[in-house]
Amino acid sequence: MNISTKTEYAVRALTELAVNSIDKPVSINEICKKQNLPVKYIEQLFRKLKQNELIKSIHGAKGGYQLALEINNISLKDIMEAVDENYVAPFCNGKPEDHVHCIGLPCAFKELWDEIKEHMENYFDSIKLDQIVARL
Repeated sequence: MNISTKTEYAVRALTELAVNSIDKPVSINEICKKQNLPVKYIEQLFRKLKQNELIKSIHGAKGGYQLALEINNISLKDIMEAVDENYVAPFCNGKPEDHVHCIGLPCAFKELWDEIKEHMENYFDSIKLDQIVARL
């Protein structure tokens, strides 16, 4: 399994927020400078993170972004779902074009892939942002 760039960058940006936005908002430019991230890309990700209520924006001259939830209430799964719609996509999604390589219908492996997907989602949900920050 590959972790997408969207997920990696979102996690890096949110850890920066978690560490530095406790008493004041942090700008995207500041986050990107510290984490060596592309500003335009983070702006796109922050729109999604804000829509999913993981972050909030503070307007004004001293504005920026802060976490919208407590650090221990944001899971890796929350982040992945917010920024990457196919974060745990199994090979077979039940679409006709996915059946090109099948050996029969219904797919004999679909139950296995669904079970693996569920375990992965549960694991990602168990990892909280505070645990990620603690590794820094």
